[in-house]
Amino acid sequence: MSTTDDTLLFAGVCQVDTTPALGTDLGGYFTSRLADAVERRLYAKALALRSGDTTVLMISCDIIMMRADDIVTEAKQRITASTAIPADHILVSATHTHNGPATISRTGGPRVDPDYIAALVEAIHRAAVGAVTTLVPAQLAYGQSEVAGVCFNRRHRRRDGMVEWNPGRGRDDLVGPAGPTDPTVTGLLVEDLDGHPIALWSNLSLHYVGSDSPTAISSDYYGAFDERVRQLLGPGTHAQLTNGCSGDINNIDLSEAVGTTGRARADLVASSVLGATLAGTLMGRRHRSVELSARMTMLALDRVEITDQDRRIAEQKIAGERQDVPFSYVHGLPIPESMAIHYAHRLGDLDALPERREVPIMALGIGELCIVALPGEIFVEHGLAIREGSRHRLTAVVGLANDHVGYVPTQRAFADGNYETWRDAISWTAPGAGEAMVRAALDLVG
Repeated sequence: MSTTDDTLLFAGVCQVDTTPALGTDLGGYFTSRLADAVERRLYAKALALRSGDTTVLMISCDIIMMRADDIVTEAKQRITASTAIPADHILVSATHTHNGPATISRTGGPRVDPDYIAALVEAIHRAAVGAVTTLVPAQLAYGQSEVAGVCFNRRHRRRDGMVEWNPGRGRDDLVGPAGPTDPTVTGLLVEDLDGHPIALWSNLSLHYVGSDSPTAISSDYYGAFDERVRQLLGPGTHAQLTNGCSGDINNIDLSEAVGTTGRARADLVASSVLGATLAGTLMGRRHRSVELSARMTMLALDRVEITDQDRRIAEQKIAGERQDVPFSYVHGLPIPESMAIHYAHRLGDLDALPERREVPIMALGIGELCIVALPGEIFVEHGLAIREGSRHRLTAVVGLANDHVGYVPTQRAFADGNYETWRDAISWTAPGAGEAMVRAALDLVG
């Protein structure tokens, strides 16, 4: 590509500390956990790229999830008011750490602090404005590589045909994983024109890994990635690791090839992901002239159907008249009795949602790299389908982006059942939503 003044690249970065006070209720579990320590601090991070009249923003937050109505829409409105960058050029995603503040209220769950939500919106705005106001001439390299021993499908099929979520180690009744993995790491290395690193952006389809304490605030392996980038590329290097299609992917190796847990495990995963990111970018061709693009469409999705029988079952469970909750959307193995009361209470929250809602599907173009953004914990099969169908040389999918609809399984997974297919006010979509997202994304990317 020839270098022209109207396609010369500029880049800017900024991050804002979003670590809450101790005592904050942490999201990620069914019940409350009050933070009593800080293991790794939380941040809202922004990378701005400009070429000609087009500017795109990629913002990531160390938080479990963000809905448009609660956080993202207001943050984008503020950013647009301050920078004139259109909302459909702004990608805002959550890393999905389970050791950050709760962001969505649900019956019986962790308490959401509205003051923290307001502070998070402002932090996203400040990070974006900071990135745009620090734009400098830049060059970039992008590429993909694979990471080994990091990604595992957490849904396993038993010999009797049933599917379990996160089975324990040492089982002899498991046939194998019920789905694939995607160990592809997509990297974007941004430098100044003298070759000094400005930012390293990376994407992988992997759930959170863990911390040493369930009540410690932590940015998990995303924060560990940041630490290692700064150690290797320099303390001024901005690092962003985003979550891909990890709805059915975790880091639990049933073979226990490497017997680490908690923070030590997060450190190892971060080092492995950084290695793959650098393998795909460090020796790649540098581009100083890059075409940028952004497209977004709104996709209408149906909420799962709730029957009168479902409502009666929930009422009976809450009243103590039954032990199980065989809701119409539960297939395969039943919801365990230890979790049944939670889903009984949540049925009312789910029933109160609209029967149909529109959600954003986004695609950003950075030269030969296409970044698709989807709003939820997307099953890895959907991400693989988008990458296979994309016309771009490199395609990455960022999940938990611009909104949140919860787990988005495949239709096969809905039929198999188990945890990710059980519905509540966070995970509310009907079967077929994921396949509809794939079609909408491929329409955007061509």
